[in-house]
Amino acid sequence: MKRKILSFFVIGMMILSICNIHSTISYASGVNLIIGRNADVPVFEPGEEVRFAIPIENIGADNANDVIVSLDTSDLEKFPFVIDKMATTRRISSINAHSDEDAVFYLKVALDAEAKIYPIKVDIVYSTEMGGGGQISQTVYVKIENNRKKPSLKLMDVKFEGDSLLSGQSTTMKLDIRNEGESLVKDLKISLEGLKADGIRMDGYMEIPKIKEVKAKHFQVVPIKLYADENLKSGTYELELSMKYKDEYNHEYEQKTKIYVPVEGVSEQELDFGFENLTYPKEGVNTSEDFTIAFDLKNLSEKDAKNLKVSVDGGSEILPKSPSIKNIKSLASGKSVYLEFVFFAKDGIESKNYPIKIDITYGLNGSEENHSISQYVGVYLKGDNSKLTPKIIIDDYNYGKEYIKTGEVFPLTMSFLNTNKNTAVRNIKVSLTSEGDTFAPVGSSNSFFINEIGPNARKKRNVKLKAKVDAEQKVYNVVVDIEYEDNTGKQYSAKETIGIYVIQEVRFETSDVKIPSDIFAGEPCALSIDYYNLGRGILRNMMIHTEGDFEIKDGSVYIGNMEAGKDDYYDVTIIPKKEGKFNGKIVFKFEDAVGNPHEIVKDFEINAQKIEEPPMPPEGMEMQKPKTSKRWIWIAGGGLLALGIAIFIYRKKKKKAEEVTIDE
Repeated sequence: MKRKILSFFVIGMMILSICNIHSTISYASGVNLIIGRNADVPVFEPGEEVRFAIPIENIGADNANDVIVSLDTSDLEKFPFVIDKMATTRRISSINAHSDEDAVFYLKVALDAEAKIYPIKVDIVYSTEMGGGGQISQTVYVKIENNRKKPSLKLMDVKFEGDSLLSGQSTTMKLDIRNEGESLVKDLKISLEGLKADGIRMDGYMEIPKIKEVKAKHFQVVPIKLYADENLKSGTYELELSMKYKDEYNHEYEQKTKIYVPVEGVSEQELDFGFENLTYPKEGVNTSEDFTIAFDLKNLSEKDAKNLKVSVDGGSEILPKSPSIKNIKSLASGKSVYLEFVFFAKDGIESKNYPIKIDITYGLNGSEENHSISQYVGVYLKGDNSKLTPKIIIDDYNYGKEYIKTGEVFPLTMSFLNTNKNTAVRNIKVSLTSEGDTFAPVGSSNSFFINEIGPNARKKRNVKLKAKVDAEQKVYNVVVDIEYEDNTGKQYSAKETIGIYVIQEVRFETSDVKIPSDIFAGEPCALSIDYYNLGRGILRNMMIHTEGDFEIKDGSVYIGNMEAGKDDYYDVTIIPKKEGKFNGKIVFKFEDAVGNPHEIVKDFEINAQKIEEPPMPPEGMEMQKPKTSKRWIWIAGGGLLALGIAIFIYRKKKKKAEEVTIDE
């Protein structure tokens, strides 16, 4: 009996144990949390304040209480957010069975966060209603995209004082640099590569100062003083500009770009000289009388001049009495040397102001090439004008307008000037001849007589001429032969030439406007007109258009140039909107050979009729079928015949092509 009771007790304890085990397993599996299932990877940008929501789903049968969600920040180098709070945890009071909640973190993305995908470990601790609890860990992902432009420096311009470097001199080069990026540039260090001691180098031992910062989208001008070696030849020399800098997160960058430096060598540089304390005769100088020109020649340049040669030249009328060439071995910058030259004038020259040329030839240190500059001094000489030959010239002429039309009679006015200031001329005969006899005198011969023209005086004469009808359009020369005597009876002759522009007269004609006999309101109507260039000249830039109180289809047309003797036609379609009479005009616009505008207007009138509808048949009677016009029968037959011929030709060509293909 005792053994049975003991057996029942053991069996009962085992049943209770099994029930307790079942109860424990059911409790532990009652909460099942899943992090971020079916959620998209969030995308953020550096510097952005974001709402980072982590979805947590409870797919178990029991509620999860006191849910603590934490972000793992053990490795901050792999954590893209700024930690500005003491804790990166969020508490959710409960997540019911078969429901979900978001653990929301308000964070700021680090400005220096790299653009990539970051794994974020999420730890969750929770409790259950039965007094138990659990924890899980899972990794979610965050994507950082950096759409902001990194700091980027761009060399916008390079400027030089005087547009280039001069060999042997220092020049300031200015670099215009712009920050094209959207963030700050700091600690900018600039250097030049390619500098040489015997080429282009920095002036002295100065370094280019470091630039503290360049704001986004701002310019920075960097002056650099360079020196070009005195033996450097003209050309463009290449340097490399290196720019090293940091962004606001101390990321380092380096950019390089080419700079091309223009150099003007010694051989192309010119010196500047001054003629100081210049003395020369201010009053008139008589012939055979000595006079002096003297001055201090000063080197106004920054370079020394060598092998100077100073020469003077007064032409054939003024001759040197002292040596006309003086040599100077060197003339330092800012120094001067005194020079003096003595001249005299020949007998029998005309009284007037004569130029005397002073020419300076020099060289430069470092170059074998010579340069020269010139200066002129004017001296008035009193000559014997009584011995000068009297001359007659045409000092003015006109024919009343800019051009003459063919066949036109026009007055030609000429002014004859005696250039001698002391001697009169007389018995003057003037004869006119023209190229190809283009101009014929009207009412007189081609010659006329002038009794006398006093010293430095003028006489005007007028002749009537007529241009040939068939003359070509161009400038024709009229030759004026002049025969005359001085007061001693000595005979002279002169020849003058004047030009007269001849153009062809415009002769533009048109036919009457061709108008159809029947015009109906609302129906298109075709008008046409013929036009002709009957002249000998070209008509340029011709345009034709139609105007009127009706609709005009494609009424304006540009013809361009119309050659002489050509003809053409113009057609236009108009549509009168209603019945009645309407006035219109066709306008021709063009330019002649010399650019004068012309406008020809051709007026016309149309009478638009109303379209009459066919009468309705009496009630009870069928409308008779219209008889087919024989004209349309012929047109249809002709069309069928043309179609048949086209088909026959097409088949014949096709068959021939096939035969050729077979032969091949």
